Amino acid sequence: MRKLLRSLCFALPVIGLMEPASAWAQTKVLFEAMHAQTAGNADWVLDEDSCGTAQRYPTPAQSGITATTPETYWGGAYSSFGVALVKKGFSVESLPTGGRITYGDTSNAQDLKNYKVLILPEPNLRYTTAERTAIQAFVKNGGGVFLIADHGNSDRNNDGWDSPEILNELMTGVSWGLHFQVMGESDNWFNDNPDSKYTTDTTSPIVHAGAYGRATVGKGLGLFGSTSITLNPSANPNAKGHVWMTTGTAGSNSRVTFATSTDGTGRIAAIGDSSPSEDATNGCGHTTHNGWNESLYDNALIHLNAVAWLAGAGGGGGTSDTTPPTAPSGLSASAVSSSQVNLSWTGSTDNVGVASYNVYRSTDNASFSAVASVAGTSHSDTGRTASTTYYYRVTADDAANNESAVSNTASATTPAATSAARVILNEMLVNEPGSDVTKEFVELVNVGGTSIDIGGWSIWDSTAKRHTFATGTVLGAGKAIVVFGSTSGIPAGTPNAVGASTGTLGLGNSGDTVTVKNAGSTNVDSFAVPSTLAGTDGVSANRSPDASATGSFVLHTSVSTVGSSPGTRANGSAF
Repeated sequence: MRKLLRSLCFALPVIGLMEPASAWAQTKVLFEAMHAQTAGNADWVLDEDSCGTAQRYPTPAQSGITATTPETYWGGAYSSFGVALVKKGFSVESLPTGGRITYGDTSNAQDLKNYKVLILPEPNLRYTTAERTAIQAFVKNGGGVFLIADHGNSDRNNDGWDSPEILNELMTGVSWGLHFQVMGESDNWFNDNPDSKYTTDTTSPIVHAGAYGRATVGKGLGLFGSTSITLNPSANPNAKGHVWMTTGTAGSNSRVTFATSTDGTGRIAAIGDSSPSEDATNGCGHTTHNGWNESLYDNALIHLNAVAWLAGAGGGGGTSDTTPPTAPSGLSASAVSSSQVNLSWTGSTDNVGVASYNVYRSTDNASFSAVASVAGTSHSDTGRTASTTYYYRVTADDAANNESAVSNTASATTPAATSAARVILNEMLVNEPGSDVTKEFVELVNVGGTSIDIGGWSIWDSTAKRHTFATGTVLGAGKAIVVFGSTSGIPAGTPNAVGASTGTLGLGNSGDTVTVKNAGSTNVDSFAVPSTLAGTDGVSANRSPDASATGSFVLHTSVSTVGSSPGTRANGSAF
């Protein structure tokens, strides 16, 4: 893992790409979606709840995105691009139809001054003079703009203007030193896959020294219908090529397929094809190419490196940062089960900003291997072996890939293995007292010997999903959790209780089927409550023996003198 591998002689290579997430925690990326980005079969948007209009905030909310969220979380052909940026720590928005492109207009909530990066994915309508002026001012004053064009004659809305012409017009009046080839000019429509003729400049923030890793020799871009870019270094000596057509010459000013430039304190990135940045997640009758997810090419890596550079990461054309962060401190380790060790530490500082932390593990306190890269100052190391001592160290990275010295070493010994977690339905009140349906409840009990994360699990009745457990919900061994119809129905003092996420459990008073499913939608437990166990107001169905996986369900009054016992054992004692 870069410099530290040599100094500590770690046993394993880097695991995956480093993820500079926290460095971008306050960095907003705006995807322009108001210039016919959904014309024809086009779908260059993050998400659209209404066909033809990409709303400002994609839904579901980006706060729900985790490391494992699929790109289908959103519905546009730029969903992969957007979800990947959120995973890196960026915040993304769309500029929808009806929005305004301004710079310095405080009456505009989406004024470009509020963003660090502006992405222009294959516009099909010309920018007005005022819009061009605003975008140029945005760049001049430190913004980053990503120009994504397509092949000549890619006129999706048949108005006589295609994206290379529109983006060339955008660059009139400024000296960015870039020109997209248009119809009538050479190399304006071609396929090139793989397109991997890279620059020899090892400081290139796009292919060699990017924030998210180095592009692989022989992979490059998958271009399917691209135009090329011509550089004009006499107009701007900072106009640089990073990738060239296979038939081109690296270092030349023509047949460039990915380029960058600068203006004032801002940055520009440009590519001649939208295929590498799109996916095949479409709605509203659109059809697009699944370029982002093609493993034969480095499409995603190159685009993410470009956004990081546009946002201020170092490398070729940006400010060089060679100062590593300070070493993390106060590392502690705690074995919370026979298979999991939790780590926490005090964060590092950096002259630009800490991007991520690298976690190393050893079983002999001599040879350490990289096991994770995380954005925060904690990590849960799962899948460990029982009755084993593990040693840990942590380092910090910044966005320029400078790695800190190591933290202190912390160790923890996992306990002997216990029985696996097992979650059961233990008690259900389907016939609420009176008519207050908020007091209906379902009680789950973990009768196994280890804790289990039930985040994403759900509770269903016979007709619909009624509750989804929040991310990070953990049910301890021998513990219970109760879901009520609503938070307002939770009796005071009830332990570990939540309200149904849908606002109701909707259980039928004459009987109902209650099912609990895990995050993969596999049934964990299910019981069809018969009318004989649902006929009395305020009396639940409870397992007998209580909290027994093999117990049958009976009226609660058969195992206790009270009608129900949500959150406690049937006899009133605590779980």
